[in-house]
Amino acid sequence: MIGPEDWKEVGKKEEWINWIISILILLFIAKTGAFLSESWDSLNHLLIYTYTGTLFLYLLAEKAAYRGSDVKGRQSKKWTRSLLLLFWWVLLIVPVLEHIFYPHSGFGFYPHLNYNLYSQHNFAVTAVGASLALIGTGIRAWSMWTLGKYFSAHIEIKNEHQLIESGPYKFIRHPAYAGNVLQAVGFPLILNAYFSLGISALLILLFLYRLKLEEEILIQEIKGYGDYTKRTDRLIPKLW
Repeated sequence: MIGPEDWKEVGKKEEWINWIISILILLFIAKTGAFLSESWDSLNHLLIYTYTGTLFLYLLAEKAAYRGSDVKGRQSKKWTRSLLLLFWWVLLIVPVLEHIFYPHSGFGFYPHLNYNLYSQHNFAVTAVGASLALIGTGIRAWSMWTLGKYFSAHIEIKNEHQLIESGPYKFIRHPAYAGNVLQAVGFPLILNAYFSLGISALLILLFLYRLKLEEEILIQEIKGYGDYTKRTDRLIPKLW
């Protein structure tokens, strides 16, 4: 079992990290909004509206699926939540900046590249991206709803925590992360922001690392979880 000191290893001395991250995100959003307003006439509005609509549906699904919990628990590895939150918002914002500063906008953000390197207005790619993001949103929302009071944005063990094997958890152990992976690939594709997929790759690696940490704790803390890992896959049914 994990001792009390392990659960409190982050503590108050690291709370300032969350404040710094929050301030950076707010500044990042504000600056992006200013750039978006300045260059609005030169942008592909269909792609922007599709991106905004998909993002709105994602946020709405998160709100609807999260049922809250008054059950106390023990949190561990809080820094992983802070790091993922930072990169998640970077992933949502940078594709917008890439769309704004693409050479055709007149800013010359990529002056050394051929303007015809790729098409930034391929709606087929946008449709694929929106589909991936919405499917990922649906899987994640389903997972959150299924876990109910046991869902947490942190690596957290609730008091009297029980193993859940219903819903998507019948097929894979981490459907919420699977949904996040699909979203991470889908959102940049909506805006044809191919360079932003580099951030997606980094974020997916962070998800996989946190998944590993989470499983180590679940195996130690949740009765039957070790056996559960032997009969289910992590993220992809029948594969991994």
